[in-house]
Amino acid sequence: MRFLAGFGKRLHRLKPVLPKLIGGGTGFSLWAFFWRRRRDRDLDEEIRNHLRMSAHDRMERGETAEQAEAAARRELGNAGLIKEVTREMWGRASLDRLAQDLRYGIRMLRRSPGFTAVAVLSLALGIGANTAIFSVIDALMLRNLPVHDPERLAAVGLQGEPLAPPFPYPLFVRIRDGAQGFSDLSAISVTDRSNVTINGPGGGLDTGLVRVALVSGNYFSMLGVQPAMGRAFSADEDRVPGGHPLVVISDRYWQRAFARSSDVLGRTLSMNGAAFTIIGVMSRNFLGDWIGRPIDLWFPMAMQSQVAMEMQGFLTRGNPWIRIVGRLQPGVRREQAQASANAIEQQYQREIAGPNPPPQVLRMIAQRHLKLFPAGAGYSPLRVSFGQSLTILAIVVGLVLLIACANVASLLLARAEARQREMAVRLAVGAGQRRLIRQLLTESVLLAVMGGALGFIFSVWSASTLSTFSLGPTQLDSRAPSQWVSLDLHPDVRVFAFAAALCLLTGILFGLAPAFRGSRVSLAPSLTGRGASSDGGSRFRLGKLLVISQVALSVLLLIGAGLFLRTLRNLQAQDLGFDREHVLLVWTSLGQTGRQGESVLNFWRTVQERAASLPGVLSAGISNQGLLNGWDGGTPDEPMKIRGRTPRGNGLGGWRTYVSPGFFAAAGIQLLAGRDFTERDTATAHRVVIINQAMAHYYFGNDNPVGEYLWADGPGDWVEIVGVAKDFTGGTPRVRELELPYYSYRQFGHAMERMCLVVRTAGNPASMGARIREELHTLDAALPVLKIDTVAEQLSDVLVQERLMASLSGFFGGLGVLLACLGLYGVMSYTAARRTNEIGIRLALGAMPENVLRMVIRESLVLVLAGIAIGVPVALVATRLISTKLYGIGASDPLTISGAILLMIAVAAFAGGIPARRAANVDPMVALRYE
Repeated sequence: MRFLAGFGKRLHRLKPVLPKLIGGGTGFSLWAFFWRRRRDRDLDEEIRNHLRMSAHDRMERGETAEQAEAAARRELGNAGLIKEVTREMWGRASLDRLAQDLRYGIRMLRRSPGFTAVAVLSLALGIGANTAIFSVIDALMLRNLPVHDPERLAAVGLQGEPLAPPFPYPLFVRIRDGAQGFSDLSAISVTDRSNVTINGPGGGLDTGLVRVALVSGNYFSMLGVQPAMGRAFSADEDRVPGGHPLVVISDRYWQRAFARSSDVLGRTLSMNGAAFTIIGVMSRNFLGDWIGRPIDLWFPMAMQSQVAMEMQGFLTRGNPWIRIVGRLQPGVRREQAQASANAIEQQYQREIAGPNPPPQVLRMIAQRHLKLFPAGAGYSPLRVSFGQSLTILAIVVGLVLLIACANVASLLLARAEARQREMAVRLAVGAGQRRLIRQLLTESVLLAVMGGALGFIFSVWSASTLSTFSLGPTQLDSRAPSQWVSLDLHPDVRVFAFAAALCLLTGILFGLAPAFRGSRVSLAPSLTGRGASSDGGSRFRLGKLLVISQVALSVLLLIGAGLFLRTLRNLQAQDLGFDREHVLLVWTSLGQTGRQGESVLNFWRTVQERAASLPGVLSAGISNQGLLNGWDGGTPDEPMKIRGRTPRGNGLGGWRTYVSPGFFAAAGIQLLAGRDFTERDTATAHRVVIINQAMAHYYFGNDNPVGEYLWADGPGDWVEIVGVAKDFTGGTPRVRELELPYYSYRQFGHAMERMCLVVRTAGNPASMGARIREELHTLDAALPVLKIDTVAEQLSDVLVQERLMASLSGFFGGLGVLLACLGLYGVMSYTAARRTNEIGIRLALGAMPENVLRMVIRESLVLVLAGIAIGVPVALVATRLISTKLYGIGASDPLTISGAILLMIAVAAFAGGIPARRAANVDPMVALRYE
């Protein structure tokens, strides 16, 4: 109390000085923080001036200089304490302590470069992987479109369907003109073209795929976006079919096709013989409302016949081919506009059904309900098809981050044990336990920030590799855009904030336990160095628990990766039902050239003959579905019935498949009964069909179907079954047993706008690709050749999601095992080093090095087996969540689990064997002098 009273008196004497020292107040001063050195110098100068003035006053009263200076210092008191109080009044003390902790932490990390490198790299991989996956989730699912007021956008869909189905254009017109609650409504159709020609200087045929969108004239105004150059077309320019050949191009197409030429406005590009004038260039951040499929060219919807010649008359016909997106009026809820649009759609369906529809048709209409979905985040089927895979990957990288945190925590625990003497000295000179905890947490957060910075760079690189990828094979449907996906994964504020939050969270997560453990030291044993070895094992139990948790999580990752890898292998090894060797697939879209009717049949007849006549070609055939097109079966395509037999339902259904004579031979598909199509199976001949084995068994059992008659909606008539083909994989290896009829393309020429040419070669099929392309361009230079690939390449495209899951889960599983083994190595190295004295005594008393080796390895295996005992039951429960992603294997496959366990034990034995060998080779005399 006397000290406080004296200190109060001294502060009272300094009262005239303090306001000047503080800087005008007792709050925090930014000026004081950034000019701290100058303020410190001013503070020292003020204290010196005060001492000189006080000494001067005393000397005037008769004291000597020495006496006056000593008395002045005694009167002032502790100058250092006064400085600290002053800094406290500046509000700078906490920042000063933080700066001291940071400087000290950096020095300590620099003194242990090996430890720092391992910890930072571990965290960088964990944080980087999580940030990369988050950037994909953000771009695909969380980010709104860069448009005006995206919350008021609504997409028209059907109740019970997660994706908006295509609607006919006449229905859109009715909803646009009659529905209440919308301030604007627009129609959109996205497709790919490969016959665009740039006119003018530096132009020519664009050999790549160009993604185009047919949109209503009010599309851009509805979204509230404006071109960066020029203008967008208006609603008046979308009223007359074929009346306004205008186009707005994207910023990236401006770069790709025009090299950002300043004279791009007013230039023209041609498609299908029609020239379109460029009137605008969209801003860089707007790529359309279809997330993952950026648009290159926007055309008015009224130009549909010129842009997509294979869809003639779709503006007036009832073919479903457009999406409908609208903007709600202010204050109108989606349910209100939905009810109005649904009433119009119901009336439209009743008109389509005719005056006297069957009762089942009326029931179907009554059960069909329109639903408005939020459209502010854009349209993306990837959210449905890829959402579960992204969730699985997010969980996987989260587990990797937990393993990394446990690894760094165990390293910090070992480091804290090694720093006991340092902590004891700091406690002895007056540092409190809180001060030590804060210092150790500061070092942990420093490690996390360093790891996060490196991980952020890793995530940017990873995101750039994931920004463009394929999600499936080439689509033959001319209305379907290609499977190439391009996401905008450039890091934004949210991604950076996520990475920063992850750094702070992980720094605290893995730093808390080492901080509390490191600050609790016994002064006497730590300062003298005695007793450390005896209690090291008990003090490091937490480190062993962390290793056990790492092993458990790694086993979980290994089992999941093993299941995905075996699923991929099973699908790749699946019997496709045809001879996959020496087959070349050529995917084309003849409909884009405008050919129709008989010219289509003549063209494909010529293509087949020219291809079959090439040297090295054994046979050639064509099909509108091709091989391995990625189709997964879907819903029944059309009802079928057999003459004279009781109908057995619609079967599994399938797309109508039209093939040429020689297709089965070219594809290597065996005909089990009957005959193949011939040149005599023309449009004027008797209608025939070949069915597959599954369909023959479904409808006829063990009876011979050849000679029976089949009725289906496709031909709309009775057709004779002339053959039975072996089942083969036309879509994906996951779905094969489909009941499929095959019709002769020469009897149904309307289905030939898109075809796959199947070529069987004598040698390497890939070597024939250039020759086939040359022949096709000789026949028609405008023919879009979508892709030329082998069966192996096509299968790789079909299994792209399985490959992605297998490769990423395998990578992260291996990374988890590596981190777990690093943790095990660190713990065993530490415990072996702490037991050096004990090991020396054992060796001195006659123990063999082999005994010491077995002892250390046994301890490491105990940790590994404990982790496996925890990880396997957790994996048996967790893998049920991915059972739908597996094929030919169960979620609790014993072979996969056994393999993961053996791999974990082998790798862990190697990691624990290194410190075990080091301990076995200890010199007993050196060990006895260890302390």
